[in-house]
Amino acid sequence: MKKYCLALYFLSLWLGYTETFAQQNAKARKILDKTAATIKSSGGIRATFDGTQEGTILLENEKFYLNNGAVETWFDGKTQWSYVKANEEVNISHPTPEELQDTNPYFLVYFYKRGYDYSYGGIKKINGKSGYEILLTPQAPSNITAITLLIADDYLPFHLRIEAKNQPIQIIHIRSYRLHQNFNKDTFKCDLKKYPQAETIDLR
Repeated sequence: MKKYCLALYFLSLWLGYTETFAQQNAKARKILDKTAATIKSSGGIRATFDGTQEGTILLENEKFYLNNGAVETWFDGKTQWSYVKANEEVNISHPTPEELQDTNPYFLVYFYKRGYDYSYGGIKKINGKSGYEILLTPQAPSNITAITLLIADDYLPFHLRIEAKNQPIQIIHIRSYRLHQNFNKDTFKCDLKKYPQAETIDLR
């Protein structure tokens, strides 16, 4: 009888844990869905950031321009150009979704539904600002091993922690957002004429 009661006790604990975990996943999904909708409905976005690196990112749907001082990166939805200042070279490629996530963490907004497990970590505070903590882990082997997002109550991310294999932890803290910006079509393409001394390396 004692063994039976003990088994029921552990079963109830396991069921309670499973239900809580499922609820956390559902809450995380709801927050991520709202975040994706907010970003997609905001049109052009200009954001400044600091942390491991400091710079500016311009976003419009899947297109982006990123400048962190050492590297400028453009992506027009198909082709990516990366100008590496120290090497005076421009690398041109057709990146995979995983490669895009390495370059631009905002791509999580488009790809979290595919290939990631996620859970809700509660309300956390960073630099005096509180937000929803979302924990993401890739389902398949990946260069990225874990991502922690803090999302404000306006459903805009303001803090990211990215862990990757054999690399230092990357911290990105969003300092400011400007929404509904108008960018012309050339914003997300590299004008090679502006870098006449740079070597062009075509990896497509």
